[in-house]
Amino acid sequence: MLQRHRSKVIGFIIAEASAIGLLLLAGSFAVSFRLTDATLALLVNGVTIIAAAAVAIIPIVFFAVAPILPGRR
Repeated sequence: MLQRHRSKVIGFIIAEASAIGLLLLAGSFAVSFRLTDATLALLVNGVTIIAAAAVAIIPIVFFAVAPILPGRR
């Protein structure tokens, strides 16, 4: 049980750190550079929004969804 919880927390940390890193990278790229190509600007903005949504959804997926436990006999 403890090993399962530990692996769940480690998975959460990896997923959340990746999403936050992508959010910071895409956000800083969008703010730092003046994108003249409309397609590239739309892509960077889309990636930023998707990364922000992932940062918000990942904790819900990892901790709010109750695990399905086997029934007692």
